[in-house]
Amino acid sequence: MSDTKTPALASATSTQKYAAEAIGTMVLMLVGPGTAILAADAMGTLGVALAFGFVLLAMAYTIGHVSGCHINPAVTLGFWISKKIDGATAIGYVIAQVVGAVVGGLVLYIVTQGGDLDKTGVFASNGWGDTIGSPFGLGSVIVVEIVFTAVLVFVVLGTTTKGFPAGFGGLAAGLTLGMIHLVTIPVDNTSVNPARSIGAALFGGTDHLAQLWAFIVFPLVGGALGVAVHLALHPGRVDSAAD
Repeated sequence: MSDTKTPALASATSTQKYAAEAIGTMVLMLVGPGTAILAADAMGTLGVALAFGFVLLAMAYTIGHVSGCHINPAVTLGFWISKKIDGATAIGYVIAQVVGAVVGGLVLYIVTQGGDLDKTGVFASNGWGDTIGSPFGLGSVIVVEIVFTAVLVFVVLGTTTKGFPAGFGGLAAGLTLGMIHLVTIPVDNTSVNPARSIGAALFGGTDHLAQLWAFIVFPLVGGALGVAVHLALHPGRVDSAAD
């Protein structure tokens, strides 16, 4: 991932940045949830976690120089709070991310013939309890989504801060997302990304839509927490990563 105030990003137009976020989120949806939906029986938790990590890694080096490769509203919130992007850009990014996730979900829905060939049985939607066949409840979901989204945003902001070795941010972010999935898939199928959750829930059924709110609210709370932890290491420099 790249700092959105670097010269390379500054040269991209708003349209190019929004298109990059939409495309990147679509690819994230196709590869991450797509691996679960189409190959959960063969890949297992490890395979799905690696798919999420690999696709973020790939997108970071593909579109990072265009938009910064947020492809996640929680990450975009973190960049906005830390003053690395302005409010208008943040809103445009989030809209593009949701559109990309929905398009990715639609492609998977078509591929699975209306979900009939979905190997997960829940279209890789996020949830808790009987909705996804998980023994964990809402309390666990709240903790997981806040804490692990905070970890993701903390890593992303840290790797776009002045002084971090150039070129390694995408690797750190991809590894982090993969590790997060290894821990949290058994709890709620792992969100840490509201756009990803929306893209799956729209095609997963009414039960998943009823629980979708949690995977919008708590990852965003976690994103804000991640910023707070990041800024605690850079006291007095709210926008230190953009210097």
